[in-house]
Amino acid sequence: MDLSAFPYLQGNYAPVEVESDFDNNQLTVEGTVPQSLTGAFMRDGANVAFQPNHYVYPLDGDGMIHAVYFDDGKVHYRNRWVETNHLKTERQFGRMIYGSVGKLLEVPPEVIAAGGEPSPIRNTANTNVIYHGNKLLAMWEGGFPHLLNSDLSTVGLFDYDGALQPGDALTAHPKICPVSGDLITCTQRWDSPNYYLQVFDKNAKHKQTTLVEFERKGIIHDLQITDNYVIIFYAPAFHSLEKAMRGEDPFEWEAQLGTKIIVIPRDGSSGQKVFETEAFFSWHFCNGFESGGKIIIDYVWINSIPFTQAQGTGVEKQPRRMYRMELDLQTKAVSNEQFSDVFCEFSRVDERRMGKTYRYGFAASSNRDWGDAHGYNCTGRYDFHTGQTQLWEYGAEANAGEPVYVANPESDKEADGWVMCFVYNPEEGAYLSILSAGDFASGPVAKVKVPARVPNGFHANWMQGLTLN
Repeated sequence: MDLSAFPYLQGNYAPVEVESDFDNNQLTVEGTVPQSLTGAFMRDGANVAFQPNHYVYPLDGDGMIHAVYFDDGKVHYRNRWVETNHLKTERQFGRMIYGSVGKLLEVPPEVIAAGGEPSPIRNTANTNVIYHGNKLLAMWEGGFPHLLNSDLSTVGLFDYDGALQPGDALTAHPKICPVSGDLITCTQRWDSPNYYLQVFDKNAKHKQTTLVEFERKGIIHDLQITDNYVIIFYAPAFHSLEKAMRGEDPFEWEAQLGTKIIVIPRDGSSGQKVFETEAFFSWHFCNGFESGGKIIIDYVWINSIPFTQAQGTGVEKQPRRMYRMELDLQTKAVSNEQFSDVFCEFSRVDERRMGKTYRYGFAASSNRDWGDAHGYNCTGRYDFHTGQTQLWEYGAEANAGEPVYVANPESDKEADGWVMCFVYNPEEGAYLSILSAGDFASGPVAKVKVPARVPNGFHANWMQGLTLN
């Protein structure tokens, strides 16, 4: 492949071509892996298999899962492509067939005649990987998730026993209620502007659907839960499928419309509330909770839509900052203040505090300027009690992924857990970093060195109790 034309396929954004396995004897560990951990750290990401037709922002590329399994102090690494129908069809023909989200291509008649995947919209399965209700799922919010085995082999598309209907697109960024175990998520459709809040119980059985009506289908990636509500940001960011098929820029930003904050009762009752602010965009919430008649929301703020069809505009590198928003449920007043001036993204918390009061947020962060493609060379800890932001830098040229909080099974204190992320430092290679949540200044308590490159990716999670076999 010639990837030289695409900034977001250079350096550690470049794909890897090999699926690898390294057991405890082949991995080098610096420091001490927490003995009490049994489970797996997994991260999804875009990993192009064939020469792309278009690649401005890393939304495209076939999904690949990278995993480190923990069991009795021993570790095992493996990576696998998600075997989607689109990837299998391209392998059958030995070339790129399906276009990008920003520039779709018609599927050739000979591909369809040969039984290839007929949809021009590639289900990349590249955005997130979660473990809920004993189901391991690779997710992309333009279609169904893919069910995986614990060894990362692909079972196939998963429709939640028929709860998802053809045309439903399940979000790639759900939340899990720490009290009930419910998965709070949503579906959108390419043929409808509406948003459908979906709830699946702790056993992955469908429980509830709540309709949120919109005049236009917005680009909505994340949602936030509190004890009684679900909150979404409806920014004036839209995608035109028709323009994408014509080769035109399908991404639309209409700042004059402002951004609406929609507050939806979790129990499915009526009484949705709409708050209005000046236009902003956000990929990710950090956390949210209720306090004194207000909803407090911590999230990563971006000024406008951070992607376009054209290359070299730099919109994807615009500032991303941690913000705190307060919504007054009585007066509908909105307060929206910057919490930190650190460039950050992929914000996470101790999932046991999801939707509840908490102290620490964590995010992929940066303390340097980047060239053609932005990235993150630090893990940041955002202390919402003291107002301080603390960074652990992995090196000026390093690339650090989404940090995942992993709870200490012997403690309910936030400070006693660990924060894991994949890091690639040209001087050290690839490794899984394990930081103490309460002691950032001391650096990683362990580094699991991987003798292969782990490219930059998207979302990661800790799969409690999931082992390789």
